[in-house]
Amino acid sequence: MKHQETVNAVNKILDEYSFPLTLRQIYYRLVAKNAIPNKRSAYNGLSKILVKARENGEVDDTRIEDRSRGVLEAPKGYDSPEEFIESMKRFFKASPPALYHANLWGGQDTFVEVWIEKDALSRVIQQIAEPLRVTVAPSRGYSSYTFIKRDAVDNRFDEIDPKKPIIILDFRDHDPSGIQMTEDLQTRFTTYGKGRSIEVKRIALTIDQVRQHDLPPNPTKIADTRSGKYRTRFGDKCWELDAIEPGELQKIVRDAIEGCIDKRKWNQSLEREGQERQELIERFKKVRITV
Repeated sequence: MKHQETVNAVNKILDEYSFPLTLRQIYYRLVAKNAIPNKRSAYNGLSKILVKARENGEVDDTRIEDRSRGVLEAPKGYDSPEEFIESMKRFFKASPPALYHANLWGGQDTFVEVWIEKDALSRVIQQIAEPLRVTVAPSRGYSSYTFIKRDAVDNRFDEIDPKKPIIILDFRDHDPSGIQMTEDLQTRFTTYGKGRSIEVKRIALTIDQVRQHDLPPNPTKIADTRSGKYRTRFGDKCWELDAIEPGELQKIVRDAIEGCIDKRKWNQSLEREGQERQELIERFKKVRITV
């Protein structure tokens, strides 16, 4: 595709979503529309065009984001102690409706988290998971000992009733490593889990989803030591999670989480949360702040 054709096609894709997309998500939308071939050279060409298009203002640069590079920001600071005090007063007064959340999963029969191979897709998934009070854990490939044992088992899971089963909804590429990552995660949770019930459920990608959505394939890397077993089961093609249309991916996430929820208990907890927020608002109205 030429420069202007690409710009027009990308803008049309961006208009379909209320949230920013990554370069790879845009690429797969174009591949799905048969606008470009599924080749590395096409991906690199798209990247160059979109850099130039954003520099020229032809594409809104706020609609495309790079979720693979995080910044560790330093505190911005305050101009004076008085400014800090006033900021804390405003924060305190706004707290009841804005920050109070009941423990909705405390009343459920299970506890759920979403684990995902790629940090780049975490924002799309978080938009669905956050309102349902579910943590999204991007592992960036194979999960480290620290990420599983200290951050999850020894930290988040220790706050949960030890008798309550934990369900990990797992999202990975459908390739030799991605398939084995789910198996590895289950093995390590069994090893590190302190005897509690932790079940890893692979939600995506599955071969059925690949066929259902006719996802564009990539060649399986023969150099991958896990490719032999994979090729025996699935052949010489593999698929990326990014290839699923973002809206469809969000639907898969929502369905998986809601499938673990007891709706009656959930609605009761939501009703209680609303009542408690209103009680806090009334109580905060009577609070006088002096410094």
